[in-house]
Amino acid sequence: MNNEPVNNLERLSEGDLVASLDLGSNSFHLLLARKIKGELSIIKRMGEKVQLAAGLNANNRLSEEAQQRGLECLKLMAPFLQGLNENQVTLVATNTLRAAHNAKEFIDRAEAILGFPIEIIAGREEARLIYVGVVNSNPKIIEQRLVVDIGGGSTEFIIGEGNEPKLLESLHMGCVSFNSRYFINKTITAADFKKAYLAAYGELLHIQKCFRKEGWQLAHGSSGTMKTLSLIIGKGQFTNITLVGLKQMYEELMATGSPEQWLTYGVRPERVNIVPAGLAISLAIFEALGIESLEYSEGALREGVLYELLGSGTDEDIRVRTVRAVTERFQIDPSQSHSVTNAALHAFDQIASTWGLANAPKWRNKLEWAAMLHEIGLSVAHTQYHKHGAYLMRYADLAGFTRPQQQMLSTLIRAHRRKFPLAEFDAFTPEYQLKLKRLARLLRLAVILHPSRPETPFLDFRITIDNSHAKEAMQIVFAEGWLEEQPLLKNDLEQEAAWLADAGFELNFS
Repeated sequence: MNNEPVNNLERLSEGDLVASLDLGSNSFHLLLARKIKGELSIIKRMGEKVQLAAGLNANNRLSEEAQQRGLECLKLMAPFLQGLNENQVTLVATNTLRAAHNAKEFIDRAEAILGFPIEIIAGREEARLIYVGVVNSNPKIIEQRLVVDIGGGSTEFIIGEGNEPKLLESLHMGCVSFNSRYFINKTITAADFKKAYLAAYGELLHIQKCFRKEGWQLAHGSSGTMKTLSLIIGKGQFTNITLVGLKQMYEELMATGSPEQWLTYGVRPERVNIVPAGLAISLAIFEALGIESLEYSEGALREGVLYELLGSGTDEDIRVRTVRAVTERFQIDPSQSHSVTNAALHAFDQIASTWGLANAPKWRNKLEWAAMLHEIGLSVAHTQYHKHGAYLMRYADLAGFTRPQQQMLSTLIRAHRRKFPLAEFDAFTPEYQLKLKRLARLLRLAVILHPSRPETPFLDFRITIDNSHAKEAMQIVFAEGWLEEQPLLKNDLEQEAAWLADAGFELNFS
């Protein structure tokens, strides 16, 4: 029996435009490209220094001033997204918006400008996408490689082999946050630098042993800090970053007490003030992990996002493999998972056009993955397992899934049985609430139709939708006379109709 999730992502056509926007803690980066023979042909790169991380206060609230810097930047980038649809655009936000307690306030304002949803990605997911960007922007190798990406608020570390990341970590240290914390004086002193260095080294102790043990043959550094360090060490030309070169930079910094001398090497004026923080973090990384030499890579998070969008970041959608791994890890009943998934998708395909979802593969995928995983909570306890499953789905590290995507799957799993939990949908926009409530009703139906865990899915039903009344009505039709021979199922459907009526929906069956 084939119970693996099917990759139904709509593949882009040859020549289609794709865009990624990375709302980083230091800079916002837009990348616009065209799909040419499965590869990216870059049309537009746009990066603006925003320093969002500098706007986080001690209570992890993002200041209005920092928000305005970000919003003004997005107004410049928004025109490049016009004319694209949601299958062509991915917008991601990283550490600062992960940390900010008022992130939603900024995200709502930003989405109003851009016209597309912004997904806040977890640290390890950021690391994975960085690795995808580096791998696809450099010659393929069979050896293991280390990738280090120093951002404005966090630093990501990855060891991988080929396309596969093996170790993924994200540490809370970045050039903007360290600059605000340790380099507040105009003159850079040895004491300030040492504090920054020791803080970074302390963070690295959490990963030092496992990364050294795993080992690597080639090391890459990605994003702005690594690019700047490479340029300075090469005195205006890009070169490998070495421990000797970093120590020489430190001597130059201590001799003058200012990073402005490095402007002569082509470092942008708006970036030069955070170089000391990046240098302190880099020295700690090289010495804690024993790195001898590191090569700058042009590819990073934004490239990884685009390759993932093309479907060529890995041999298959990473989320398909993640769902498969989760079903195995939590020992989800494969037969029941298969039956419920097939019935849910059978229902979806019958009414997708009515709901305007016929050309929206991402919503079909959400239903499919939620159906595959709806019993994950049984690994905790049978009582209220839908609530346990929702918790696991929301907070587990799931490669390929953003936090909003996990929250959507969590909500569908939470809503798949018992009373329809309307309050759980309040976290989403009205448009998303409507779509998720509709998917939840299909998942609930698929579960109801398989109470006895049959070997094959039950698909002998027709489903239609009537939107002409205040309560959206779902009509399910079985073979003539069949339902009268199924008293338990009929009772379950009557109970479901009552629960849905309380939630503002109508269910009819015959």
